[in-house]
Amino acid sequence: MKFRCIAATLLLAASTVFASASQAQSTADVRKALSKVLPNFPASAQIIKTPYAGLYEVDLGDRVFYTDSTGTFLFAGEILDTKNGINITKTRVEELRKIKWSELPLKDAFKVVYGNGKRQLAVFEDPYCPYCHQLNKTLEKMSNMTVHVFLFPVIRPESPAKARDIWCAADKGKAWEAWMNDQKEPPQAPASCATPLQANLALGQKLGVESTPTMFLENGQRITGAVDAAEIDKRLAMK
Repeated sequence: MKFRCIAATLLLAASTVFASASQAQSTADVRKALSKVLPNFPASAQIIKTPYAGLYEVDLGDRVFYTDSTGTFLFAGEILDTKNGINITKTRVEELRKIKWSELPLKDAFKVVYGNGKRQLAVFEDPYCPYCHQLNKTLEKMSNMTVHVFLFPVIRPESPAKARDIWCAADKGKAWEAWMNDQKEPPQAPASCATPLQANLALGQKLGVESTPTMFLENGQRITGAVDAAEIDKRLAMK
């Protein structure tokens, strides 16, 4: 979402909630106030007092909103630090959406290696996703990369069958490259071949994968979409 200058202070998408008139003195008071007016307010939500505008940040894992100290007003949108040119909300959401690389079940992915394979990323892809085809061409041109491909067949009705054939090929990476670059059909999978496709779908849901391609870097960062090589290089260099 592009931040417009007219929204330099706050983008307010609108929800006004009437709660207790008493002044909240802590995050516990804010949580109590929000729980009264939002019946499904998750107990897991984090509430943090921000250093700006007297607001409290409410973290829901993959998104945030803001409230005042009484829980009377909810602000949905993005906050921009005009002095430093930082989109505070976007930066915070990216931090919240980080994963632990060590917890990825890489056994349920196959590897495609470019150069010495020193740098690593994992990517959730559908064989019929046009942006995945575009990303594949980008990754091929990048040096020293190991790509862990999690087949994530969600685009078309025939996606699961194609993903199964690729997974069950004698050389998964070669079959994937042949399909993605030249639309060369992989061999039909034998009936006895077991796949991690259902496990990958469940993993994607757990990680909040909403579209393909979605990449995860060793530093835990997430990248959605077929971004260019410069952006991937930049993000890989971050800690």
